[in-house]
Amino acid sequence: MTPPRRRTSLFVTQHYWPEALGSAPYCSDIAGTLAAHGVATTVFTCRPHYPEGVVPPDYVDGSHDRERLSGVRVERVAPWLPRRRDAFGRIFAEMVFLLKGLAALATRRIRRTDLVISLCPSILTVLLGVFATRRQGRHIAVVHDIQSGLASGLGMVGAGPLVKLMSWTERVVLNRTTVVLVLSENMRRRLQAQGVTAPIEILPIWVDTTVIEPREKAESDVVNVLYSGNFGKKQALPQIVDMAALLEKRGRNVRVTLRGAGSEAARLAEDVASRGLGNVRFAPLVPEEALVEGLAEGDIHLVPQSGDAADFAVPSKVYTIMAAGRPFVASARPGSMLWQLMDDSRALLCVPAGDANALADAVERLAEDSELRSELGRNGRNYAMTRHDKAVVLQRFMTITEGGTSERIGRGERAATPSHL
Repeated sequence: MTPPRRRTSLFVTQHYWPEALGSAPYCSDIAGTLAAHGVATTVFTCRPHYPEGVVPPDYVDGSHDRERLSGVRVERVAPWLPRRRDAFGRIFAEMVFLLKGLAALATRRIRRTDLVISLCPSILTVLLGVFATRRQGRHIAVVHDIQSGLASGLGMVGAGPLVKLMSWTERVVLNRTTVVLVLSENMRRRLQAQGVTAPIEILPIWVDTTVIEPREKAESDVVNVLYSGNFGKKQALPQIVDMAALLEKRGRNVRVTLRGAGSEAARLAEDVASRGLGNVRFAPLVPEEALVEGLAEGDIHLVPQSGDAADFAVPSKVYTIMAAGRPFVASARPGSMLWQLMDDSRALLCVPAGDANALADAVERLAEDSELRSELGRNGRNYAMTRHDKAVVLQRFMTITEGGTSERIGRGERAATPSHL
């Protein structure tokens, strides 16, 4: 009797461990879960380079281009790193990754597979996944950002032919997949409005609430307002600098910490220096093993967003902040996912994107009310445990890989808490 063939999967993504920001931790969790369920999993990815746009010294020579991590086979290629990190540079870098992936298929470095997972914001990565899927196979596209909307909304390419081409490509490629996973109902509606007719499921970002948990912070007379993450256009960080200037002018005993790296870092530093702001400091990202303590350092966290990006991307950091029991202030377009999250979770304050006065008012309100900060933090922790627990959401992902549908974790619905598993 012939033994049954072991299930195999291929995960195509430009970002993977050891990158600590963006989609890399999410991708590492998915691949690790597949491997833990007995699925022989290969990840085709780039050498780490996000968000600094620089490959670390340990990876430059290619010695880690083929390795096995936590039961997952990882195949890396050198990324093309544009000097100017604008829309055209990103698209060209994504084209290079597509071509290297096609070459890897042609040389059988990676093989066409019955189960393929591809990660978008790069629709060209999803296109690589289309080529890598066997006939009658299952291709799951995970859409974290709608690239055409972001590019247009952030003013990266204007509203001309390139945006239309990007939107057309997204529609055509996503309609070649088996199922599309998005992070919010707003994103689903946007894709459907673009003409995506493939099944679209909502699978939210998750957080490991057994690892990320509330931690006490050393007492201080200064309230620390913390932004941690990528310094990019999507985050609209100049509004934080404007907010800091207003708080300093009002004489508030508040320190603003900007922790991270990215394409806008130098511009932000110049802005802070030119204004002579004494209440703003820059810091590097904390290592993964110090993440819980790093989150606790923020009495108030900030999640700024460009108003034009609100429907095209979901800031995953909010669930980590909530799991850590910390309150936060978000800026986004009214009616967007973050405003809905405020109503659902009672864990944050939300203000209109770009309104520095409103942002300063919200921070000032929380800085003066420690009880409100504690209440929002408790609400956020409960929300993360009941709706975004890692074990629950990843089990639903596994159901989708096997041809089932995901029960929605959304407004007015509860998932099992860890104690129920």
